[in-house]
Amino acid sequence: MRFESTRTALPHRLVHRAAYYTSSDHLLEVAVPLVEDALRKDTPVAVIASSPTERRLRGVLGASAGLIHLPPPDARLRGSGQAVITQRYRVLRELTDWAGSVVVLAEHHPHRPGIQPSAWVEADAASNVALASLPITMTCLYPTELEYETVSAAVRWNHPELVDADGNVRPNPDVRTPSDVLTMFPVLAPPRLGPPDRELTFTPWQLIDLRTAITEETDALALSRPHAEDFVLAVNEVASNAVEHGYGVGLLQIWRQADRLICEVHDSGSLREPLPGLRPPHPSSPRGRGMWIARQLCDLLHVWTDARGTHVRLQASRA
Repeated sequence: MRFESTRTALPHRLVHRAAYYTSSDHLLEVAVPLVEDALRKDTPVAVIASSPTERRLRGVLGASAGLIHLPPPDARLRGSGQAVITQRYRVLRELTDWAGSVVVLAEHHPHRPGIQPSAWVEADAASNVALASLPITMTCLYPTELEYETVSAAVRWNHPELVDADGNVRPNPDVRTPSDVLTMFPVLAPPRLGPPDRELTFTPWQLIDLRTAITEETDALALSRPHAEDFVLAVNEVASNAVEHGYGVGLLQIWRQADRLICEVHDSGSLREPLPGLRPPHPSSPRGRGMWIARQLCDLLHVWTDARGTHVRLQASRA
């Protein structure tokens, strides 16, 4: 499966920084000056943090500080940095459309369950792609107790700017492109689900059979009609890419769970772009829209590659 690279219609506006903290008290020492500086400039501040951290920030800054609460990622997205950032993009795009430039503080909590450090590398790399056109200054706060190879790579290679112990911002000479980062730390496969409940091999002439199969499954799960139609379209977009760039044949696997439907599309093609569909396509670009559309239409979309080819997991959840 080969995905077309897309041009973005907007200039790069994201400022992506990283800072370390040694304790909950030190986190406040790092975060509070950043918030106060933004508020003095009348720039809204959004916080992605644990409940205790957010309460302590509000306690120090006062109720009038007007911090904007951003919800943590859906627990069902844990382990997929690209899925987390897709969700975050939707929230931040809506916020910046309303508020203009925004300062974002994102706490990386050392004891957050179910988070693999490699997902932080993936999420930070994905941020540099998905959020690039948004007017955001985002500071990622990392605990020093997790400063081992993978986390250190997430900090050093994904953040063009670093905040030092004195609160000074300096350029990061070690920053790398998202593609380079994910060449060194490839996107991991999601947890295995066991044997699928349904399997379908398809060619370009059998995409209608694929859509019919997904429709039957969304009906069985009792998804709302708009949600079901979006998911069928998302799987179809991914499957179309598979047969176009994956030697003309693909494999669809389906798992039914109590409150969600999970599909995987597999083909034997190679993946040239490690995070396809995260960058908004240029309005005049005739190609490269399929994966972008699919990411916007389903609850989770995770792409990975291995020696067997390219794989995409999609998920639709019942509300």
